Amino acid sequence: MAKKAAQKTPVIREAKAELGSLSVSQCKVILAIGFAFTFGFIREWEFLNGAASLTRWEWTYQDLSVAGMGLGLLLPFLAIGTVLWIVETAKAVRYAWPWLGVLAFSNFLLQFLSVAADPRGMDRIRQIVQSSNATGYFTDALTIQNLLEWMGRFHLSAGAAHSSTHPPGPILYYYCFSILGPNAGAYWGGMIVGLLGSMGVILVYHFTALWTQDPKVRLTAAAFYALLPSLTVFFPEFDQAYPLMAMGLLMAWVKAVQDNAHSFRTAFWLGFLLFAALFFAYNLLVLGAFFAFFAVDRLWHGAGFAGLVKTSALALISCSVLYGLLWLLTGYNAPATFMRSLHNQTSHSASLARPYAIFVIHDLYDFALGAGFLAVLIVGIRFRPLLQQWKAGETSALLSLCGIATILTVDFTGLLRGETARVWLFLQPLIIIPAAIELARVAWPWRFGILAMQWWILVCLKAKMSFIEP
Repeated sequence: MAKKAAQKTPVIREAKAELGSLSVSQCKVILAIGFAFTFGFIREWEFLNGAASLTRWEWTYQDLSVAGMGLGLLLPFLAIGTVLWIVETAKAVRYAWPWLGVLAFSNFLLQFLSVAADPRGMDRIRQIVQSSNATGYFTDALTIQNLLEWMGRFHLSAGAAHSSTHPPGPILYYYCFSILGPNAGAYWGGMIVGLLGSMGVILVYHFTALWTQDPKVRLTAAAFYALLPSLTVFFPEFDQAYPLMAMGLLMAWVKAVQDNAHSFRTAFWLGFLLFAALFFAYNLLVLGAFFAFFAVDRLWHGAGFAGLVKTSALALISCSVLYGLLWLLTGYNAPATFMRSLHNQTSHSASLARPYAIFVIHDLYDFALGAGFLAVLIVGIRFRPLLQQWKAGETSALLSLCGIATILTVDFTGLLRGETARVWLFLQPLIIIPAAIELARVAWPWRFGILAMQWWILVCLKAKMSFIEP
C-alpha cells in the first residue's frame, strides 16, 4: 500500500502545477470574511449564533473577555505556528512524530486553557461531566452496582438524555473513572476525553496519507485540525473522541477496497473498528455514505465486485462474531439496544419539531461554524479544480469529493438533525483535510495569516458563545 500511495505522489504534484492554488485575492477574501464573522461574534449578532427566531434554538451568547481569552490561548497557537515554520523552512521532514507531539499537546492546551481563562474556573470540567443535561454518561455510570447485570439489561434501561440514544460505551468509560469518586472521577474522566480528542491530531496526519505522502502537507492538515473550534469549545464532550473512530473506519475501508479485498486482515480490522464504533455511537453509521460513494467510483474504474462483496461480508461477520461473544460473556443485547436507541431518537426528534426546510440550511451553517468557516470557504473556492482532478483520475480528489458528498448526504437526509457543530464533529476531518491540502500550496505569509484567523475565530467563539452549560 505504501508503494502504491508513493506512486500517486507525482500525479498530485502535477495537479498542483496545472490547476494552481488559492490566489492572493482569494486569500484576502477568506481573511475578510473571517474578520466579518469575528466582528459579528463580538457584537453578538443574533443570526450568527443560531437564528432562534427561525430555528427556536441557539448557542447562547456570553460575555467573557475576548482579549483575555486571546492571551490565554496565545501560547499553544504560537507553538503550532512555530512547528509549521520549522517544517516550512526544512529541506525535508525525516521524522514527523516530534512535531505531531507538539501539535497534539498544543491542541490539548487550547482546550485546557480555554477553560482556565473562563472566570467560572476549572471546576466547570467536573460540573459538565456530572451534569445529566450536558452529558449524562457519568450520572448513569454512578448507578451501576452489578456490571454484568447492568449490561444484560441495558436495552431495557431509560438512561439520561444522551445515553438514552447511545450504546453503553460512554457510560462504561466513565464507570472506569467512578472508582476515583464522584468528583475526581468526573474531573479526570473529562480530562482524558480531551486528550482523546487531541489524539485525533496525530491520526489526521496518518489519515491524510490517503490523499498525499508529502509530510509537510500532512503536518499542515494536523495543524489545521488542532485549531478546529469544535474540538475546543465542546471540551469535555465525548463527541471529541468520535473523529478517531470515524477516521479509523474510513482508512480501513479505503485500504480494503484498494487492495481488491485480498487482505483478510484489513477486512477483519474493519469489522473490529465497526464493532468498537457501534459500542459508543450509532451516528457513525452515516459513514456508510462515504463507503458507498468510494466503492461505486472504484467499481466504475474496474475494481472487482466480488472482492468488494467479500470484504464487506468479512467485516460484517467479524463484527457480528464480536457482538456474539460479548452477548455470551455479558448478556448485552446489541440489536435490542439499537432499536431502543432508534425509538428514543425518533421520539426526541419529534419533540424538538425541527422543520426540514430551515434546518437543511441551518445544519450546514452550524457545521461550518464548528469548522471555523475557513475550511468550508477554501473547499468551496477550490471545488471546480477538485472536480477536474477527479475527472483526471486523482484518488486524492475522489476522497475529497466523497467526503463532501457524505456531509451533504447527512444533511439532505436529515438523519442527524440539529446541533451539528457538535453532532457532526466526527465529519470534520472530511472538510479539514481537503482545505489543508489547498492551504499547504499557498505562500507561507498567507498560509500563516489564514491559520492565525482560524485561531482568532476560535478565540472569539470560546469567549462569546456558550456551547455547553452544566
